[in-house]
Amino acid sequence: MQQPQLDPLWDEGISSFLYGEYEKRQQALTIDDLQIFANENAVRIGDILETLFLMAIYGEWVYADAEGKERQLDEEALNELYAKGRLRSEDLAAFDGVWLPIS
Repeated sequence: MQQPQLDPLWDEGISSFLYGEYEKRQQALTIDDLQIFANENAVRIGDILETLFLMAIYGEWVYADAEGKERQLDEEALNELYAKGRLRSEDLAAFDGVWLPIS
């Protein structure tokens, strides 16, 4: 019996864009890169971060802090990020590391 295809857990458009940017640059993405992408593409930075968080939670991407240590992200961390509502620059300061896909 064929398994039904599940809808992706994250925004596929944002996901495809991020993979494309990573491939084009051949380097990890920073929060500054993400803010530029958000501004250039009229997308909320929160939507980009939510997509990255979900991809990290489900093993597609990884986040490494400024010291290069991989940081485990989970649903609780995502919920805490959104607990205050719309993200501000001080909320983003906690993510001074890099994001990259798992190869």
